[in-house]
Amino acid sequence: MITQLAVIADDFTGANDTGVQFSKKGLKTVVISNLDNLPAIDGSYDVIVVDIDSRFDSKERAYKKVFSTVRALKDMGVNYIYKKLDSTLRGNIGSEIEAALEAGSYNLAIVAPALPANGRVTIGANQLVRGVPLERTEIANDPVTPINCSYIPDIIRGQTDKKIGTIALKYVLKGKETLRKELTKKINQGVPILLIDAVADEDLDLIASLLGLLEKDYLLVGSAGFAESLPVALGLINRETDKKTTGVIVGIVGSVSKVSRRQVEYAEKKLKLNVIDVDVENLLKGEYEEELTRIITRAKQFIKEKRGDIIIRSARSREVVKRVKEIAHQRGMNSLEISNLIAHFLGTIAKELYLHKKVQGLLLTGGDIAVKSASLIGAEATIIDNEVLPGIPVGTFKGENLPATPVVTKAGGAPRKEHII
Repeated sequence: MITQLAVIADDFTGANDTGVQFSKKGLKTVVISNLDNLPAIDGSYDVIVVDIDSRFDSKERAYKKVFSTVRALKDMGVNYIYKKLDSTLRGNIGSEIEAALEAGSYNLAIVAPALPANGRVTIGANQLVRGVPLERTEIANDPVTPINCSYIPDIIRGQTDKKIGTIALKYVLKGKETLRKELTKKINQGVPILLIDAVADEDLDLIASLLGLLEKDYLLVGSAGFAESLPVALGLINRETDKKTTGVIVGIVGSVSKVSRRQVEYAEKKLKLNVIDVDVENLLKGEYEEELTRIITRAKQFIKEKRGDIIIRSARSREVVKRVKEIAHQRGMNSLEISNLIAHFLGTIAKELYLHKKVQGLLLTGGDIAVKSASLIGAEATIIDNEVLPGIPVGTFKGENLPATPVVTKAGGAPRKEHII
């Protein structure tokens, strides 16, 4: 395997949040903090992310770090170099771009620092944070890396004498052909650093789509936002791979908390969602297999008919919870026995649907449900890939012959009503 792309980041969190833009699209990605590790991973990954930890270095030391890193990566035969920038432009922006250009013998750096998903946009070559110029945000008062300017060319010029060109938002908004002409014009003028405005992810996608038309080698520079646009644009994956699949997400909600019930109700209103309620009274009456067949048959019918995502829940209301406790008490069952019965039942459903070829994701709500489901599915371990929200991880089960279906686990008490969505 030839490493297609390498990212150079100036801090560890930046390395990770950029690396995940590639890994979530199926590219094998590794983050390292020591160039000595390069020989060991050469050829093993599609994308290598190098954290050079230069955010707080002098511009001279930062230059040396980037220069040596680019040289090492080019010697490996890496096809593309991406110099990752902090979207609030902290660090040694100018000296690091200059070092990468010179070490890689590039004549052009395409710079797109916008990160629209986090409210960081570039308009008129100025960086704005949720509509506020960078120098008027709290970032301006950072005790270590204060920012006293919002105009990006001036920030870059503070550390390099290389000429900087800009492409205004109006050319981006007019579409691919207009942007292509302006890009070609600037390149023909011999501008080595070309900064391009962007206010939306679609703008970054458009900029990236023009990279294949460039006839010279180029350095790519930007935040995690521009990085996300690169896998398709650079041919690292195809467009079909990047499209959302048409399968179904199945949620198993075993938590009986008020929070979980509210989350399901909210999701039901907002999404094309099919909610299937387990009749726990049937389980308590000994009709386990009959209820299991009913739930699984109904879920598979929804999948076959492409009716949308599915939530299977054990309690739709407080009254149901109360009624179940009363029946269980009459039958001499304690709370732990009820919990174990329901967890095993829902775990069995999770196993059956997790292995269905049309299921593209599994949501498990409630710690006991997640544990029992993983056990019944045959998971030997869970590989954590990312977070869908803080404290709500997504990963895959590792085990013999298990599919790489994403699995999200959520505590029953995770509070926000939007969490299931």
